This record gives sequence, structure tokens and C-alpha cells, in this order.
Amino acid sequence: MKTAESEVPDAHFTVDKQNISLWPREPPPKTGSSLVLRKMCTVRAAVILLTLVLLASVLLQAVFYPWFMSALSDGKTNAQLLKARVANISSLSSEIKRNRGGVEAAGVQVQMVNASLGRVHSYIRRLETSVKEANARIQILTKSWEDVDNLNTRIPELKRDLDKASVLNEKVRGLQSSLENIRKSLKQQNDIIQMVSQGWKYFRGNFYYFSRVSKTWYSAEQFCTYRDSHLTSVTSESEQEFLYKTAGGLIHWIGLTKAGSEGTWKWVDDTPFDKVLSRRFWIPGEPNNYGHNEHCTNLKMPSLQSWNDAPCDTGFLFICKRPYKPSEP
Repeated sequence: MKTAESEVPDAHFTVDKQNISLWPREPPPKTGSSLVLRKMCTVRAAVILLTLVLLASVLLQAVFYPWFMSALSDGKTNAQLLKARVANISSLSSEIKRNRGGVEAAGVQVQMVNASLGRVHSYIRRLETSVKEANARIQILTKSWEDVDNLNTRIPELKRDLDKASVLNEKVRGLQSSLENIRKSLKQQNDIIQMVSQGWKYFRGNFYYFSRVSKTWYSAEQFCTYRDSHLTSVTSESEQEFLYKTAGGLIHWIGLTKAGSEGTWKWVDDTPFDKVLSRRFWIPGEPNNYGHNEHCTNLKMPSLQSWNDAPCDTGFLFICKRPYKPSEP
């Protein structure tokens, strides 16, 4: 028996993927019993291997299944969180779009504020310059306080001098007024002398020219007009007296006329006609419009009542009247 067992060779096998190879240490003798034994060993080894694989698979499932399920749950949670974040991002995007207009308006306002700040800064700089100038003036005024104090002490004296000066000014103004009146009087006298030298006579602010040739009333008025005057008007008893006395009893045309037989009397120099005053100057019974052709007036008598109406185309001496106008200096 021992000899037989010692002669049986030891079996060896290798596993390469799913193939199982068995070989003896030494090549076995090629007998029928050996082949059967070899197949049984191969089947046994395969069963053992499959058992080991199943055990390994069960162990792997027992170990990795909880981890896999946990990982899957975490993935779902992360997916939900990611979805919520995406929704938040979408809402934030729409909010950003809505606020974009407000941001642009705020940008415009910021620009306006910046411009206003620029103007304020410029104004502040001008104020600073003004303050510097004011400080310089204050320093000058401060230096002048001593002079002001000196002037304050001299105010009573200056006031007395001012009073004296005021009195002197009044006297000077009085003298100036007197000198001006004298100047005007001398100038008037000079004007009067010049007019008198030309044949005019002066009476109470008017010059009168007593002609030496006879003319019709219209020709006489034309003569006076050429000399910046008119046939004389009469506005007072003193003027009437001056005229008839200077006329010396000779008939002279004056500037009183009327239009038509029923017309009203008027002065040719547009002086208002005073009917009440004129009644004192007509000769009694005049004006009578004799022959319905006496439309002009003359001085006929050497008396206060000396006016007479006569035909305008009759030739008489005449009197021109010209108001005094100061000549140019």
C-alpha cells in the first residue's frame, strides 16, 4: 500500500482567468484511472473557485451598497440645491435687469452731482479769494485806526472850520448869484444897445420898431416878419401909453385885424385878444367898419383911446414888436 501511495504523483494546478490547468510534478503514466481522478480534482477546484467568487461578490455588495445608496442620495440632494441656486441666479438676473435702468439714472444723477460739486468748488475758491482780499483790507483798516483816532480828536476843530466854511460858501454863492445877475444884466444891456443902434426901442421886455415909411397893413406885416417880429399887439395900458406917446400923434398900423365883415378881431402874433381891455383903447364910435371894408387897426390919436379901424390897403406908418431873446454867449 505504501508503495502504491508513494508512487501516486502529487497534483498541481494553476488558475488562469477561467481556465484551470492541472499537471503533475512529473508526467503521470498514461493510465485510465489517473485520467478520471484528474477530472474529479478539476471539478472540485472549479466548484471551490466559484464558491469563492460568489462569496466575494456577496461581500462586495454588503460593503459597497450602503455607500452607493448614500452617494446617490447625496447626488440627488446636490442636484436639488443646484436647481435652487439656478433659480436664484435667474431671479437675480431679472432683478439686475430691472435695476439696470435705475443704475443708469443714478449714474446720470451722479454726473449732475459731480458737476454741481465742481461749481461749488469754484464758488468756494472765489470765496477764499474774497476772504483773502477782505483780510488784507482788514489789515489796512487796522493800521488806519491810529489815524482815525487822531481824526476823532480833531473833529470838533474840523466842525468849527466846516461851519466857517459853510458861512463862507453862503457868501460865495450870494456873490456868485449877484455876479450872474450882473452878467445877465450887462448882457441884456449890450443886447438892448445893439438893437437900439439898429433903430429899435426897448420897453418892458420887448423891442419896438417905429417905421419911417408908409406901407399897407399886409406889406407892413411882411416887413416885420423879415425882421423876426410882427405888427405890435397891445396887452396892457402901460404898453398902450408907450405906443401912442412914441408915435407922436402920427397914424401907425398895429397888428389887430379881422377876417370878413362879421369876423372877430385877433392879434397877428397870436396873442389872445382881450375884448374887455380893448374897449378902453378904441376911439369912441369905433370900430364902425365904415364901407364894410375896415378890417385892420391903427393908432390914430395921441391918447389912450386911439384905436381906429381902416381899410387894410391904405398906406400908413407901422410899429413892429419883437420879444427880447438873450443872444448866444
